[in-house]
Amino acid sequence: MINVNKRFCSILLLFFIIISFILLNNYHPTLLNNIRISNCELSRIESDNFFCEIDEDWYRRKEVFYLQHNRNQFTGVPYMFFQDNYEPTFSCRFEQRLGINGDGGKWICDVYRLKQIPSCLIYSFGSNGEFSFENETSRYLPNCDIHTFDMKEFNCTDFCTFHQTRIGDGLGGTKSLRMIMSELNHTGRYLDILKIDIEGSEYEFFEDLFNTTDYVSENIRQILVEIHLSKLIRNVNNVTVYEFEKLHDLFQLFHDNHYVIFHKEVNLYNPHWAFEYSFIKLNKQFFQINNPSNSTEHL
Repeated sequence: MINVNKRFCSILLLFFIIISFILLNNYHPTLLNNIRISNCELSRIESDNFFCEIDEDWYRRKEVFYLQHNRNQFTGVPYMFFQDNYEPTFSCRFEQRLGINGDGGKWICDVYRLKQIPSCLIYSFGSNGEFSFENETSRYLPNCDIHTFDMKEFNCTDFCTFHQTRIGDGLGGTKSLRMIMSELNHTGRYLDILKIDIEGSEYEFFEDLFNTTDYVSENIRQILVEIHLSKLIRNVNNVTVYEFEKLHDLFQLFHDNHYVIFHKEVNLYNPHWAFEYSFIKLNKQFFQINNPSNSTEHL
């Protein structure tokens, strides 16, 4: 009799295990999603609805950001500037590199999230006829409208719209981002990715872009940019002077406009003078500590 009861209990337990497995397999993703949504309000607010993470993880992100941001400006020797300064202050769980290996590819934060946008917009400045980024991005994100700009004339009709123009601050025959978006009737649209590789002209470009607070400057989600060490040639003995303050000002400009660094990559063709950076914009509330365990008010 005891053996029969044990066998019955074992069968009953096995039955409940099988039923539980079936239920979890069918419903666990939905339940997990509901749990995440109900506990990720803070990250949604502070990322303008781009991320959804539980509050505990989001607070940890903020702590890591503060620690790295405070140690990012070191300066060092000229040919090691990028090695010594400005490491990533943020991480994207599913960041992905699109384009060829080496010079030409770019790191994008959580590509899969951009697939959820009905009609996203991507601008790529300075292609020099190398379209691997646009080509692969168009395959991953067929919902995106991709526009490429360069001083020389090229053709990328199969996967992007090409525009021959000189990018800058709107002076000296150049066109600013505002001018371009106005000409293309994109002024009211959100710019999901802004890719920049304009060989040192990024300083004037971003200074002009962020000089005025408006819809254009406040609605760019990700910036992928190659930053070059700024040089000033003096006439006396033809001495090269590196404008470190100009570089620091550029990174401060990104910070002041609520961008965080989520990727940094050396350009091995020019390792001492150029590095690739990827930024993502967060809500200004991210930069205010709202974790009771931390006494710092803001950064």
